[in-house]
Amino acid sequence: MNPAIVCLLLLAAAAASAAERPDDYAYGARLDADGNEALYEVTVPATLYRGVAAADLRDVRVFNGAGEVVPHAWRARRMQGLEPAAPVAVTLFPLKAAAGVTLDGLALRVHRGAGGAVTVDVSGGAAGAAAPKRTVGYLLDLTGFDRGLRALELDWDRPAGGFAGKLRVDGSDDLGSWRQLVGAAPLVDLEVGASRLQQKRVELPRQSVKYLRLAWVPQGDSTPGPELSGARGELLERFVEAPREWTSVESGKAAKPGEYVFDTGGHFPVDRVRLHLPESNTVVQVELLARDKSDQPWRNVVQGVVYRLRKGEAEISSPELTAGASDRYWLVRVDQKGGGLGVGALRLEVGWVPHQLVFTARGSPPFQLVYGKRDAKAAAYAIETLVPGFREDAGATIRVAKASDAQKVNVQVAQALAPTELGGEARRLEAIDWKRWSLWGALILGVVVLGVMAWRLIKQLDKPTTASSVDSPPERDRSG
Repeated sequence: MNPAIVCLLLLAAAAASAAERPDDYAYGARLDADGNEALYEVTVPATLYRGVAAADLRDVRVFNGAGEVVPHAWRARRMQGLEPAAPVAVTLFPLKAAAGVTLDGLALRVHRGAGGAVTVDVSGGAAGAAAPKRTVGYLLDLTGFDRGLRALELDWDRPAGGFAGKLRVDGSDDLGSWRQLVGAAPLVDLEVGASRLQQKRVELPRQSVKYLRLAWVPQGDSTPGPELSGARGELLERFVEAPREWTSVESGKAAKPGEYVFDTGGHFPVDRVRLHLPESNTVVQVELLARDKSDQPWRNVVQGVVYRLRKGEAEISSPELTAGASDRYWLVRVDQKGGGLGVGALRLEVGWVPHQLVFTARGSPPFQLVYGKRDAKAAAYAIETLVPGFREDAGATIRVAKASDAQKVNVQVAQALAPTELGGEARRLEAIDWKRWSLWGALILGVVVLGVMAWRLIKQLDKPTTASSVDSPPERDRSG
């Protein structure tokens, strides 16, 4: 066969189609997505972090039932979130005074009983105790809440014919000095025919106070406002830490005193670390280091003080350390002042917020999440590319922007089922890259073949010249 043809065949074989298959990956997990929606979102299980080959998750794919790769993207991990606040009941304490006594002329005192019961003493004004009293305002005790209110919703005894009034809201922390929070909040309860108009909500400024005082703003016709019968409060939003997953790692002692090496067994996106000390009444200075491979140098992650102190029958432990790393190996270096850890083994816990993967349900189910391929290239889309017009604050709904209108595409939640072995651990571990070396081998062989062909061609071109110089008779000497 012609050497040039052989070279071309080798090159074609080496550059053959590299279409990926599920078996190219070490592990997989079936997804419970029926394919009836366009987009699905799956929270990455802990087993994926143990099976991926790269900390940046570039070797993660989603396949459909036909074994085809479908597009996917990563949503930004939310390390904090707004805690949803349910409405809370607030007790109204009516403030009564005799005729001629204003709300500002009352002195208020709050008493709390042993069982948590709250009573309010009202005093002040020149009128005698026997004089008839009327309600001039209401007191709200907010000391039982850990944050302020952003709004109040009020109930009242609806007067005949309805009403439209305005409410003043004052705030105080000591029941002595009051400051105005809302000057004249409109409240309405009107009915015309079969229609009823109600405005029962009062927006409050974003500040925290211990007590609120409510009073109707006098109207031009001197008509008093209705008696309030109940109140509900809406608490201010509060940022809370996102829920984390945790895994415990057994310790192994390093060669140097005071050093403890841990193998997490995966590439977890760690951002919190707990250190469990073996003995009570221990306080130590620690340094945490990490590396991805056992032959790499350690790099510093965080330093801090950890403790475990006895307090009566209970114990007080140090808070979690903030430590961001996705490395597999961790080193805890303990300062040996004061005896170090004492007797016993140190235990490490690492915590992380799982990634969320969004994929398009193209093709037929079952869909499969696969991972664990050493030579895999990054294939994830940016979430804004996968879903044009994406808004992170849309929650479980992704907005798709179009030129003519805006549509909402619901993102269904899919769960990853139990992991299964596909290509096996050999796909994930470092091994000989046969594809790359075969390509290089084919290229080198091609160069050699071309070199041989060039050498033979040169030899063939040299042959006629050499033959003519040998066969031609020698020229006679014509001199003399």
